[in-house]
Amino acid sequence: MKRLSYTFLPALLLALALGACEDGGPLDPANSPSWDAAAFDADRAGSPALGVMSWNIYVGADLNQLLAIADPSRIACGVKEVWDDVQDTDFASRAEAIVDQIEASNPHVIGLNEVSTFDFLYNSVDDDLVFLDILTAELDSRGLDYSVPADAVSTNFTIQLPISYAPNCEIHDAITYTEYDVLLVRDDVPVLYSNHGNFAMPLPLPLPGGDLPKFSGWASVDITLKSLPYRIFTTHLEPADTGPCDTGNPGLLYIHNEQANELRSIVAGSEYPVVLMGDLNSDASGCTTDTYENLLGDGFVDAWTIGKPLGRGYTSNQDDDLLNAASKLSHRIDFVLYRDAFTAEKGVFRGSSHAFLVGEDPADKTSGGLWPSDHAGVVAELRIAPGMR
Repeated sequence: MKRLSYTFLPALLLALALGACEDGGPLDPANSPSWDAAAFDADRAGSPALGVMSWNIYVGADLNQLLAIADPSRIACGVKEVWDDVQDTDFASRAEAIVDQIEASNPHVIGLNEVSTFDFLYNSVDDDLVFLDILTAELDSRGLDYSVPADAVSTNFTIQLPISYAPNCEIHDAITYTEYDVLLVRDDVPVLYSNHGNFAMPLPLPLPGGDLPKFSGWASVDITLKSLPYRIFTTHLEPADTGPCDTGNPGLLYIHNEQANELRSIVAGSEYPVVLMGDLNSDASGCTTDTYENLLGDGFVDAWTIGKPLGRGYTSNQDDDLLNAASKLSHRIDFVLYRDAFTAEKGVFRGSSHAFLVGEDPADKTSGGLWPSDHAGVVAELRIAPGMR
C-alpha cells in the first residue's frame, strides 16, 4: 500500500514525468461469448474448485520519503536512497518466496498489485529491475506454466527522476519507475477475453506548473472452468486513509469513492459470475471507507467470511524494510469477492469456500529474513452449488 501522498510536492519533483495507459473502457457483455445459464447451474458444482490468488507484492520502498526532500539539488541523492531500499528488499529472493506459495496453492488465476519496473535510461546498473520478468522466470524454472493474457495488464503510472551515485548529488542517470496491476492465468485454463483500464479519477499531484495525474487501474480476464465462464478482475484502489483508520482528508476520500463507484459500475456490466480481487484499500471493519460494505450490498460475497475463516485475515502492513521479526499485519484490505445472479438476489452463497492467507507466517520469509511482501496474499478455492444463480 506504499504510495505517493496527496500533498503539495516541492519543486524537486518538477523533473518527474508521469503518465498512464489509456482506459480500455468498461467490459461490454455484447462483445463476450454467450453462455447457457441452465447448463451453468447444472454443471458448476464440485471439483475442481475455482482457485484464485490476490497479492500486493510491494514496490520494495516507501516512495513518500522523496517528498521530504526540501532542496531540489538533493533529489538525485534521494532517489539513490530509494533505489538502495528497493535493492535491500531484494525482489529476486522475494519472488522465490512468492512462487513457493503459488506452487503450494496452484491457483487458476493470480492477480498481482504493485508489479514494478525500474528502468535506467543510460544503463548505469547492470540490469533493469523488472518484477514480472523475475517472477515469471521463477515460475518457469519450476515448471509452473502461467501466462499473462495480452490485455490483462493495467499500466497505472510512471515517474522518471534523476539518480546520483556521488555525495555531491551529481546526476549520473535517470530512473523510471512504472507500476502495474497484472493477471496471470494457468496455461491449462482457457481464456476467452481480457481487458484493462484506468479509473477516470486520478490522484492529482499538485506541482508548481500544474497538477499531474497519478492513475489507478484494473485488469480483467474471462476464463472457462469445466467449460463454464467466469470474469475475474484485479484492482488496486487509491487509499483514502492518512493513517490507520484515519480518513480526515476529504480529498483522498473523494478520489477513493469515485474510483470505487466506477469499479462497481464496470463489474456490474458482466453477464458472467464475477471474481473481484485486489488491494481495495477499504478496511473490512468499515473504519476507512464504505467500499467493502457497498460491494457486499451489490451482491458480492467475501470468500474469507463465507467459509471458515482462519483468524482475522489481516493482510496489511509489514515494515517498509520487510525485516520486522513478528508480523505487523493489522488490517484486512485485500479481498477475494464473488458474485453471481444468486448471490446478487439472495445475498448469500451456496457452496463452499476455502480461503487462507499466504506470506503471513514467519516460515514464509526469505532465507535473508524478508517477508515476501508488506502485504499477505489471499487464496480462495470456490465450489459453487448447482441450481443457485
